Amino acid sequence: MKRRSWVIGIGTVLTVFFFLTSGLATAKTIKIGVIAPFKTPSGEDQINAAIMAVEELNAQGGIMKQKVELVLGNDEYKPEKGVMAFKKLVLEDKCDVVFGTCSSGVAKAVMDQMARYKKIFIATGAASEALSDLLKSDLANYKYWFRVMHLSGDLSTAVHEFIYNLPVKKHGAKRMAIMAENALWTRGMVKDAEEFFKGKGLEIAYSEFFDTETKDFTPIFTKIIKSKADFIYEISAHVDGAVYIKQWFDLKGPMIGGVSGTGVNGGYWKDSGGKAESESIVVYTPRVAITPKTIPFYDKYVSKFNLAPGYPTGYTYDAIHMYKEAVEKAKTTDPDKLVPIIEKMDYVGVAGRYVFDELHNPRYGEGYRQLPIAQWRKDGSRGVVWPSKIATVEYQLPPWLKK
Repeated sequence: MKRRSWVIGIGTVLTVFFFLTSGLATAKTIKIGVIAPFKTPSGEDQINAAIMAVEELNAQGGIMKQKVELVLGNDEYKPEKGVMAFKKLVLEDKCDVVFGTCSSGVAKAVMDQMARYKKIFIATGAASEALSDLLKSDLANYKYWFRVMHLSGDLSTAVHEFIYNLPVKKHGAKRMAIMAENALWTRGMVKDAEEFFKGKGLEIAYSEFFDTETKDFTPIFTKIIKSKADFIYEISAHVDGAVYIKQWFDLKGPMIGGVSGTGVNGGYWKDSGGKAESESIVVYTPRVAITPKTIPFYDKYVSKFNLAPGYPTGYTYDAIHMYKEAVEKAKTTDPDKLVPIIEKMDYVGVAGRYVFDELHNPRYGEGYRQLPIAQWRKDGSRGVVWPSKIATVEYQLPPWLKK
């Protein structure tokens, strides 16, 4: 699918106005801010989701019959830029709530400003458990933070189940290599994998954290192949996965899969030159009935943007609709009155059912949210291979390993 291009200056804040319903009140608007890394696949996914959600809210009459106004801030994947964007959204643009960021490091920096200015901040692209640890350290000041997405631990659970049931049990993998970008959110995942597979018949033959600026992955794949690994567990979000997957394909590496923030996007197949065949990664809102809302959302999003949803897309969309429900129940945008309302929410969105735990994380598992694993096929399509209850295709080996 063709990727939509954005022309946005670095460090700028773009205000997007929507006048879609003539019946909306004009005297006052409810402003929502979204922080995202502009001109990146994940940032675009986040922005597109916000645009679509706000259009829908205004078409439905807004929030409490007030027009909703969307304001965007660029964090450039840098904590200091995220702080600047958040402060501008809150102090200058007067946003009532802020969503977003695709970086746990940015989110952590923003949380201090959130506590200072007492504004609700809903993370829709940051997975690190360090964020909920911050809330735990000071419940009174960090209570305005919520996460409407997965945690790194949720990703670990989903990928571990996939690896153990398909590459290991079905295809006999004995040795695994781990390649993870060097970032806050990946460290716990590598540790979790090492602990989970200990004693389960899968040896960790090689493990490496790579710099997010890495372009040549040949040395890493060469070491992996020499280690005689049967499977590569990839963990990346900020790195363009198409860069390393092409090198993996050319070197005819072992089975590969896990987490790729760029690999979930519809434009990834073209970017990889069709070399992602058999790569199996977490896909957060595939075109399967995770909930009754998922397929209609997927089809509308693809029709509107000519692009498949990326990893933060469904989360950002769900979070904005959840905020509307909370505000209309509380009959106010006052953060202190909204916090207890959001804490008790039970909301079914496009990515699953959201019920928050005591650290403002959405519960994970059957009956709440699940993270499907989908595999790229030879024709450029993707099919869900795990969990088995929602699988649409059989798991396949890379073409050079097929028996």
